[in-house]
Amino acid sequence: MFKKFISFMLCFVMSLAVTATTLATSDYSIAEAAKVYETPYYYNQLTDNAKKAYKSLKEAVIECKKTLKINYEIDQEDFNKISELLILHDPMTFNLKDIEATSSSRKSVTFKMTYRYNKETYDKMVKSYEKEADEILSKLTEDMSTYKKIRTIHDSIIKNTVYDLDSKTNDTVYGALVKNKAKCDGYAKTFTYICGQAGIRTVTVIGDDVNNKDDTLHMWNKVYYNKKWYNVDVTWDDPISNVKNNLQYDYFMVSDKSLAGSHKEDNLSFEVPAATDNSKNYYIVNKKYAEDFDSAKSLIKNQLTSAAKKEKISIDFKCSSKSLYEKMKTYVLDVDKMCKVLESVQKKTNSDLIPTIYSYGFNDTQYIISVYIFYEDTDLDHYFSKDADVGADMKKALAQYGIK
Repeated sequence: MFKKFISFMLCFVMSLAVTATTLATSDYSIAEAAKVYETPYYYNQLTDNAKKAYKSLKEAVIECKKTLKINYEIDQEDFNKISELLILHDPMTFNLKDIEATSSSRKSVTFKMTYRYNKETYDKMVKSYEKEADEILSKLTEDMSTYKKIRTIHDSIIKNTVYDLDSKTNDTVYGALVKNKAKCDGYAKTFTYICGQAGIRTVTVIGDDVNNKDDTLHMWNKVYYNKKWYNVDVTWDDPISNVKNNLQYDYFMVSDKSLAGSHKEDNLSFEVPAATDNSKNYYIVNKKYAEDFDSAKSLIKNQLTSAAKKEKISIDFKCSSKSLYEKMKTYVLDVDKMCKVLESVQKKTNSDLIPTIYSYGFNDTQYIISVYIFYEDTDLDHYFSKDADVGADMKKALAQYGIK
């Protein structure tokens, strides 16, 4: 399961002319909601016997029991679904390494389980990540809208976690919250776990990146809000970048149609709920959405003005169509035009904004454009997480404006 990379490029002009809406609040408290969703969404797609077996097996796995016998029959299809649910979708059974049915009859089935950790280690891991999860849950107040709760959980996981393919626990809640390292399944299971603790229904989705030619799978979430499902990909909203405060919402509360250019679902054993609505997309809700060329240009200028007043380092917006997106990419890449916009913003705000240097980022599947801006006599660490990773050419360009 891999990580989406977001490009970051620098444009500058020097002497050589180088080229919130209010949403309904929850009607129940966090305390009342906690642990409402202890079973994964797909549990409801099991047969009655499979549901009983799943619950018994989950209890056995949590206790690290090596065998379990049930006195009723389940068929191969039920067993496959139970195994998939325990190994891939349930955040609490991360300790399960493998499960097999060693004997079966019409009256009983015996299961054999192997584990990644012993009982003592597993308990310590759970206790550790429960403590970290409680820190995130403490941010969710009872008067907070469900939408804001979902966003807060999304943001907290991203701020807490670094994408990592080498960590041994990167596919677990423990890896994301305690070791602060995860890959996509670790991100997705953590989002599922914390949302469940907050009484918010989610489902983990397994699929592929349509632009990736290898067979590596990807995992993300769907969340149930206002009687509709929405996609949330926490992993891809945490891009690998040296830019500071690089929290993104490109894949937050989006429809299946919006994801069609990048994600493809693989249902495996279960039916994934459809996400047909896009009205709660972050960019639409926060009025960072442009439907025509003139409104997009106004949106850039207005956002840059607001950012300059607060000395923020970036803005972003979403285009309604591919044609508008391509037109706006051309606009942003036109150094002369953009620098004139920045000059106008600098004069209007009387800020230390540098009008002759900026950078940009593009998301070609979500039609999102980011613009990064700089201020005179600031430090490199105002913009970048690691000064050592800033290229020599960029350092040289920025140094001319007192940025070192």
